[in-house]
Amino acid sequence: MRIVFASNYFNHHEKYFCDELSKMPGIDFTFVQTQEMTPDRIELGWGINIDNIKYCICSYKSREEYNKAIKIANNADILLLGSAPYQFVKERIHHNRLTFYIAERLFRNGLWHMLYPPTFITVLKRFIIPGHLSNFYMLCASGYTAGDVCKIHTFTKKCFRWGHFVSTDAPLRESPKDIIRILWVGRMIPLKHPEYATMIATYLKNKGIKFHLDIIGTGPLKELLKSNILKHKLTDSVNLLDSMPSRDIRQYMANADIYLFTSDFNEGWGAVLGEAMSTGCAVVASHGIGAVPFLIEHGRNGLIYQTGDPKDFKQCVDMLVNSQNLRNQLGQSAKETMQTLWNPQIAAQRFAEVAKDLLTRGYFTPYESGPLSVAPIIKNNWYHHDSI
Repeated sequence: MRIVFASNYFNHHEKYFCDELSKMPGIDFTFVQTQEMTPDRIELGWGINIDNIKYCICSYKSREEYNKAIKIANNADILLLGSAPYQFVKERIHHNRLTFYIAERLFRNGLWHMLYPPTFITVLKRFIIPGHLSNFYMLCASGYTAGDVCKIHTFTKKCFRWGHFVSTDAPLRESPKDIIRILWVGRMIPLKHPEYATMIATYLKNKGIKFHLDIIGTGPLKELLKSNILKHKLTDSVNLLDSMPSRDIRQYMANADIYLFTSDFNEGWGAVLGEAMSTGCAVVASHGIGAVPFLIEHGRNGLIYQTGDPKDFKQCVDMLVNSQNLRNQLGQSAKETMQTLWNPQIAAQRFAEVAKDLLTRGYFTPYESGPLSVAPIIKNNWYHHDSI
């Protein structure tokens, strides 16, 4: 069974799933990287030397390599299509060959963009037409993808839960200290809302709570955070750190009691959520993040606050600050969620089984939960805080 995965970059968000799929007997797997990694992404730790990965090829190095990659994609038994050019799927649409799209939100800024003719034509060719073909399916790498494709009346009853599958290997946690350790990690840009980190630090300080907050990342809002730290006299409690390799971040996660994930609806998936859950952090996450509806059950393996509601955010943090038992319970359940369901091994195993069923029988039975279960149609306003 020949499976090809074509996407713009090969990074740590896809590597673990691809590694598992490539090791499976009876599967000839190829990953096609269609763009050269940009320097800013390499600086953020996304760069992987694919020359040492046997199943990876690049389509951008020469016309010969591009034509070879297109041919491999056309001839595959199954194509996984991420953020790759339309040419990689054009022939498969024409011949209705088995293809799985992997997509985050299509309309993060609203459906009105469809009124712009070039956008409409792109969406028509890439999503609407293939979504009506019998051998095309949508793997939703966001809780909001199914709702987006529903708005354009395509991929009906063919949307399934998916994601970006991170390693569940976690570093050892240091012994608990007599102070609550809080962590925020990400690019310091508007959609990530890093200002929530300094806001909660000010709030906890004013309440007389002993805590330590690490904020890791770089970006245009870093100066604002520095200003907030000085303005509210937080230097004794807040540590502002530059970007670092993912393995070092995982150690910070393992040592943290509480992880803050504060992005808004512009966050596609949010792989750091799975990374934090894998290390056993008690997570407080915004409901607008793509991964949240799939990974977190409020009060069981994490806490969800309503996006853009500082009061709700503070209430969730208060609950964790006031209860070590709740922190431990949520952290342990989060770790179990990742180890038993949302991991690259399960995703690869399920995808291989589904692929085999479709090729041999022409249909498959969706799983009850987790990867390749039916993705529900979720609206932006699905979540309203309910105390646990």
